[in-house]
Amino acid sequence: MSLAAVLEWPSSWQKRSNESHPARSASPTWTKKRILVIDDDLPLRGMLAAALRQHGFQVLLAGDGAEGQRALTIHKPDVVLLDLAMPNVNGWDFLQRLRETGHLGTTPIIVVSAHLRVDPQAVLQMGVSAILPKPFNLPDLINLIEHLSP
Repeated sequence: MSLAAVLEWPSSWQKRSNESHPARSASPTWTKKRILVIDDDLPLRGMLAAALRQHGFQVLLAGDGAEGQRALTIHKPDVVLLDLAMPNVNGWDFLQRLRETGHLGTTPIIVVSAHLRVDPQAVLQMGVSAILPKPFNLPDLINLIEHLSP
């Protein structure tokens, strides 16, 4: 049995008329959305990365706001998931640095935090797109990412 007989090609992957084999057809037109996860909790970062990758996202990881800022500048993610309570450069400092450099508002930021001790409206006024308290439901996070990403 040939490979072409086993594979079913989605209609969006139509082969060009000058191509004789479906395996040589153009690659799909979709691209993976890049998600930057900034959280100091290593096990949570790992679980989030695995879950997001299973849903078709490309995942970038950072352990604090300084790493997150470098990753944001270099990789230009579609959405940032940000914890507020971290050592070194925390989420608040990360947001302040983005505000100072004029980058706040260019990328949707979802605050994912267990201990939000301030008024959620104050967080949203900092330029955050959404707040998702920990623990959260993964389908809710996926829906939020899809809704906020370009």
